Amino acid sequence: MGKKLTYETVYDQIKQNIKEGIWKQGEQLPPLEQLSAELGVGISSVREAVRILGKQKILRIEQGRGTYVEQDLSAAPASRIDFLERATMLQLTESRLIIEPELAALAAAKASDEEAAEIMETARAMQRKVEKGQDFLKEDMRFHELIAKASHNEIMYRMLEMITDLLVDSRRKSMKWEGMDEKASSYHYLIAQAIVQSNPTQARALMKCHLEDMLVEFQKGEGEI
Repeated sequence: MGKKLTYETVYDQIKQNIKEGIWKQGEQLPPLEQLSAELGVGISSVREAVRILGKQKILRIEQGRGTYVEQDLSAAPASRIDFLERATMLQLTESRLIIEPELAALAAAKASDEEAAEIMETARAMQRKVEKGQDFLKEDMRFHELIAKASHNEIMYRMLEMITDLLVDSRRKSMKWEGMDEKASSYHYLIAQAIVQSNPTQARALMKCHLEDMLVEFQKGEGEI
């Protein structure tokens, strides 16, 4: 869907180099600055790609020492790589199912009028983008972040913040599924409505349905992974 994000290009290039045996298992990758210069992209995009590959156990990041190839992908069939990515996404969605319905319920109970209004405005902005067939990743991320903030639970908010890089990757993939845009947009609007109406039971149930929908898709192994 739409143009590739810069870090996706870096992610694909690093994986390709490992598959082609340019970088072998146990070998150290060039410094991020060098990769950034060679690929002609900002260092933050390289860092983002490396971090996601680290979470997927394809790379091993050693603080202060550098980044190493953890998995030999040269002999791995594409399905093996897909499996690694899908396993990460499955676990991520399962984790979100544990955390986010409760965050939505807390937000419905604790959000100020301003916070609830901002959550609703973000859901509406997402709807407008879906109608125009535009990319809504920014609004999607913002929506979930605003709910976490409105829960007024600092620990839960920080937990979600820690997995932001994986969330971006997960959303990027789920956006490519047929009909998922409209479904996600509808869910977001209904969740926002429940928060505006201070209805924790409704907010929790809707967020749970929204994430269960995504879990079913990841389990099917469909979509462009």
